[in-house]
Amino acid sequence: MAESLRQKFFSGMIWTFIQNIAVRALGVGFTILLARLLMPEDYGLIGMLSIFIAISDVFIQSGFGQALIQKSDCTDDDFSTAFYFNVVVSVIIYFVLFLSAPAIAYFYHEPQLISLTRVLSLNFILGSFNIVQQAKLTKAMNFKPLALLTMIATALSGIIGVTMAYEGFGVWALVAQTLSATLIRAIIFPFFTQWHPNRPFNRVSFKHLWGYGSKILVSGFLDVIIRNLSNIIIGRYYDKEQVGYFSKARDFADVPAMMMSSVLSTVTFPLLSEIQNDEERHRAVYNRVTFNSILITFPVMILLAVLAEPIVTILFTDKWTPCIPMLQVFLLARMFLPLNMINASELQSKGETKLFMKLYFVTGPISLLAIIVAIPFGVMAMAWATLVSGILYHTIFSIVIGRRIGYHYYRQLWDWRYILLSLLLMALGVLICIHFFNGMWAKLIIGAFVGFVIYAFCCKIFNLIDDDLNHTILSKLKIKH
Repeated sequence: MAESLRQKFFSGMIWTFIQNIAVRALGVGFTILLARLLMPEDYGLIGMLSIFIAISDVFIQSGFGQALIQKSDCTDDDFSTAFYFNVVVSVIIYFVLFLSAPAIAYFYHEPQLISLTRVLSLNFILGSFNIVQQAKLTKAMNFKPLALLTMIATALSGIIGVTMAYEGFGVWALVAQTLSATLIRAIIFPFFTQWHPNRPFNRVSFKHLWGYGSKILVSGFLDVIIRNLSNIIIGRYYDKEQVGYFSKARDFADVPAMMMSSVLSTVTFPLLSEIQNDEERHRAVYNRVTFNSILITFPVMILLAVLAEPIVTILFTDKWTPCIPMLQVFLLARMFLPLNMINASELQSKGETKLFMKLYFVTGPISLLAIIVAIPFGVMAMAWATLVSGILYHTIFSIVIGRRIGYHYYRQLWDWRYILLSLLLMALGVLICIHFFNGMWAKLIIGAFVGFVIYAFCCKIFNLIDDDLNHTILSKLKIKH
């Protein structure tokens, strides 16, 4: 069993890494092309709908995917019941948004949002067919099909979006890209999973899945409201160009953060669920994965923040320069995303969804207060509110989890001391170096090289990386015979 777990973890890490690298590379490539072809206003229109899209997606997901992964003895009744529920809820939500489209457009004073809402909302119905399929593959830690499927969907949908943008379809290019990606996944998934709903709706299965998933639903609903509240405020009181800058900065910061966090959390959740009753191994996996997340994620995000000016200017042209300060703040805020996802995996893997929900009721009002305080000070203040709330969110969750597993937060910070010192030296070195160059390409290339060298040297001096990082992680999974 021990060897099987190691193989699953190692294979999962490889394929999740391949998926994220390939998908994010494709995504960044298409994002660059679309940003050059489209205007900030086009992104602003989609940004105005972000909260409605996100809330509806939470209701469709409703935690059932996580519930299926966490449950150790899933049956066909469980999978089929979750499938039927997701489809029915998605249809209901679509008609609610369809009827609400005029009100949404009136709120933002943007008539185009009527048709945009009604068409883009079709994504919920299409996506409901994928939730159970993805949960089956994730539960089995069979990440190779997921990687291949995601790469195919990303590539084809990106080509569709760029083609439409080139032909002058404007914001509809973004809509087509989103819908086609979900549709392609829905078409291809059954070929990989060899599964279709073959059992009737089961009330007993629904009761169990809902008991677990409802807590995640409430937590997700609150999280979505808070994360997208700034978009509502900006969209209501500022023009769509400002919304476009804000949305683009946030979305671009999400790319590297999600790439790195997905590699860890996608594999960590099913693995922790499989060993949920072994406290020692649970703690060992959590400790090591958290440390490696800091080691890898923080330097990348900080280096991107320091080099944000040449990156935006070179990739997206000068028309996007107003988003640079916001991007830098969002990059710092998103450093904590992988850690937050690992914390969520730790609680959810052990069925602690009630505690997970309670923690959101603590962190949610704090984040909401940060946004309210920032309102009078403009768009940039909204970005800073995101950073503050992200730090508080991570700190509160880590303190609670640390006490429960015997790895207190102050001990975590102490273990990270040399990483944090290395990050400080790297940032200072890059800032000093690029100060002597005027060209954007020179700043980017030399700054990235200097940052890599300084951080690698610090890691070597402080002995932060073992000869084989994968061996370090997997060695924590040994079972005593």
